[in-house]
Amino acid sequence: MSQLEAVIGLEVHVQLATSSKLFSAASCAFGREANSQVDPVSLGLPGSLPVVNARAVELAVTAGLALGCEIHLFSTFDRKHYFYPDLPKGYQISQYDQPYCTGGGVEIVGADGQSRLIPLTRIHMEEDAGKLIHQERGPWSEVDLNRAGTPLIEIVSEPALRTPAEAHAYLAKLRQIMRWCGVSDCEMQEGSLRCDANISIREQGSSTLGTKVEIKNLNSFRGIEAACTFEIEQQSALWRAGRYREVIQATKLWDPDNKVTQMMRSKEQEADYRYFPDPDLPPLSLSQQWVDGLQAALPELPSDRCTRMQRDYGLSQSLAEELCSERPLADYVEAVIAAGAPARLAANWTREEALRRSAETGLSVAEATPVVLMAEVICLVDAGEVARVVAKDHFDAIVESGHSARDYCDQQGLIQVRDAGALQAWVEQAIAENPQAVADIRGGNHKAIGRLVGATMKASGGQADPKAVQEALRAALEISEP
Repeated sequence: MSQLEAVIGLEVHVQLATSSKLFSAASCAFGREANSQVDPVSLGLPGSLPVVNARAVELAVTAGLALGCEIHLFSTFDRKHYFYPDLPKGYQISQYDQPYCTGGGVEIVGADGQSRLIPLTRIHMEEDAGKLIHQERGPWSEVDLNRAGTPLIEIVSEPALRTPAEAHAYLAKLRQIMRWCGVSDCEMQEGSLRCDANISIREQGSSTLGTKVEIKNLNSFRGIEAACTFEIEQQSALWRAGRYREVIQATKLWDPDNKVTQMMRSKEQEADYRYFPDPDLPPLSLSQQWVDGLQAALPELPSDRCTRMQRDYGLSQSLAEELCSERPLADYVEAVIAAGAPARLAANWTREEALRRSAETGLSVAEATPVVLMAEVICLVDAGEVARVVAKDHFDAIVESGHSARDYCDQQGLIQVRDAGALQAWVEQAIAENPQAVADIRGGNHKAIGRLVGATMKASGGQADPKAVQEALRAALEISEP
């Protein structure tokens, strides 16, 4: 029997990070009282006229530039007609045959570890619809139009994904880039990142596309993988049973509780939407100079920054990727390095301590652990003035003390003593109190010196330099370096 392969294309809706809607001044604030963020334009009242939000256009073009797309200086807005209670005008303002952006792609790493560019078909701007709130008990649904008119871009990929894992990787990378460039916060639980998956199967090696099923209601990365997996298995089973003709072009919903897709409606064709240019909106005309300015203002993108941090700081790929998962985190670690901390120590302390404090406090890494204070702690440890384990134990207290790291360590007696006389006394005390460890060392078990190092550190109250302690112990016991 011939091998089958899946063909997956994603349509991702990204809410632009504006304070007002795409064609009016109404607020886009999340979580407000139902129908409190509306105005005549978003309600579709007679006589109200849309005016495009300049900030939304700027963010939309920034997204296209970050994804390597071609920005079209001339594009148009169109009306997409369908009738649903949460669409008060009876149409959605979108872009159809002349979008502002085409081409580009998203680079992912496949299961084989190789990078692959997933090409994009287009990106277009459109407004969101409202939301239906279905009563658990009762014969009606309620309509909340707070989201009506919210600015979106729809990022449409080519059908170039082959596995659910690739779909997950694509969406994760897309989300990272959108957040990195400030285009959107991409909070899936708030609806600012939503994904529809188009799935079909075919014989491996064929260039003919099978019957496409669109799955909606995908609101988590895990859900996207699970929904794609389920639909691929369903279609594949029908194919192998000789019943593939039973697959119809349709829109389905993903049921995350029962882990199944459910039929929503037969899939509309483009003609069903009766697209035509919006007569209330002039064509969108951009200047090349303005687009070039946005291109110049783009930050260093996460993949480029990850590569540079590996090259310049000697970080491992996995550590660099972790630090470049979010732009504020990458900015933070580089600020700590600029403040004087050695790069690798800055990276490790950021991952271990700054991220921990951020998670525990709910603050950003820079708010939870000031850059200068982090650099001071790292430099004290690197210089051997404070033991690493001691600095870790006292880290929260240092940050919360309101003093510099050195002042705190001085006040608490944490600066390591390097006085030869004091060190010798502590070493002699440890040797005298631990005869079994001494016997083990003299018997050839040199690893037992660790017990004596611990005893010396305890005798010193943590003030001795562990490296100096080990050297003094080896000299006292006349054993060579391992």
